[in-house]
Amino acid sequence: MAVFRCERIAAGAFDAAIASLGTAILARTPAGMFIEVDDPVATRVPEVLAFAGVRATPSVETLAPRPGTRAAIGRDLTALPLVTLVLDLVHVRALSLGAELSRVMRGGRSRRTRFVSRGLARELMRGSDLPIGWRRRAWTTREVLRTAEARHALRPVVFDIGAISAPPERRALAREGALARWFFA
Repeated sequence: MAVFRCERIAAGAFDAAIASLGTAILARTPAGMFIEVDDPVATRVPEVLAFAGVRATPSVETLAPRPGTRAAIGRDLTALPLVTLVLDLVHVRALSLGAELSRVMRGGRSRRTRFVSRGLARELMRGSDLPIGWRRRAWTTREVLRTAEARHALRPVVFDIGAISAPPERRALAREGALARWFFA
């Protein structure tokens, strides 16, 4: 696994760049923003992220929770202040185009829903948009998890300790820019 420190230099298609890498782990810590990828992909990371307006430099940072922190599972990609979090991770993977097209086309029964589903399917097939699957985990103090802002974005793991290893997967589209908003907030 290779870890890179990320710094935003210009606006760009960050979500699409991350999706093109296949799988990655994005991390926000008080020390900065990091991305962790498998070694075979590591050589492509600086170039791919440069086209998205992000400088990626190799780092020796370890993305592990600190002792005494509490685990939580993310409900959405609401960015919490960096000083409140010890470690905020989002596991990202590019979703299969065929499976996503099937899910989109199963849409609702109303005429408007079918129209929107066809438009989204067209964008996916043309390659103008990419489906992304993400899972969020965070570690912070008990006091932070009790705040209203944190309760909106995170669900503390209290009894089911195994849940932290496999949080539910959520979906996003690259054009929405949700990963970039969370990562660089």
